[in-house]
Amino acid sequence: MSSSLRDVLATLNLRRAGDNRFIGEQLPAPFNHILGGHISAQALLAAGLTTTDRRIHSMHTYFLRPGDARRPVDFEVVSLQQGRTFSARRVTARQDDEVLLEAMASFKHDTADDTYYQPPMPAVTAPESLPSGPTHSAEDTDGGRGQWASLRWFERRVVDTDTAPPAPSRIWWRPDGEVPAEPVVHTALVAYLSAVTLTEPAFAARGALGASAQRDHSVWFHRPARLSDWMFYDQSSPSSVDRVALASGRMYNRNGELVCTVRQEMYFP
Repeated sequence: MSSSLRDVLATLNLRRAGDNRFIGEQLPAPFNHILGGHISAQALLAAGLTTTDRRIHSMHTYFLRPGDARRPVDFEVVSLQQGRTFSARRVTARQDDEVLLEAMASFKHDTADDTYYQPPMPAVTAPESLPSGPTHSAEDTDGGRGQWASLRWFERRVVDTDTAPPAPSRIWWRPDGEVPAEPVVHTALVAYLSAVTLTEPAFAARGALGASAQRDHSVWFHRPARLSDWMFYDQSSPSSVDRVALASGRMYNRNGELVCTVRQEMYFP
């Protein structure tokens, strides 16, 4: 299947409808369901358009309704803080009067700091030595093949996976095509991908694909992402109780620097 990166990037080019209001087009999907990673990336970009002099360092999102992918989504941004170092924005995504998503995004100035530490990146096989892998498990399910345009914008190489809880899944990934130079677009794509593939260890640990819903997604950005090269994503699902599974991940660049830390919950009705 051909890459949908160009279409994805087009939907990340939000249309301004006011000082703090933006419109985002969606992508075709089975049952016209808006993908959580996609709408979350759009919310991040909407927040970023209101504080262009600072870099996002965290975002916390609740997915409240699935929405209709045949129609655009309205993003309203409220400024909650504009301090000397930090800025905070609340983003509400709506279709008509229904709230689809609520997100909190925090931005900050870059500051000098001589205290530095991080978990080391695992020693793994380089992506060039690994075979191409499927875009996402949803592309292999009955009725889903060839329909998830919102999932076909990246390529990946699977390092290893396991189905026994916490079902570790380690992958390399990169966009399947050229990405514009704007750093906020790279950050939005990292947030997008971080939510998409983090569903897989939760499914694996629970034993089967089936009905599910992303409930919330949090990502802390430690360094700017540069998507001209491969990114390494170390994922697992450490807990599942009361039909809610937690998944977590760490993403590194090729040099072993920690780019972001991610947590996500999924509900299995």
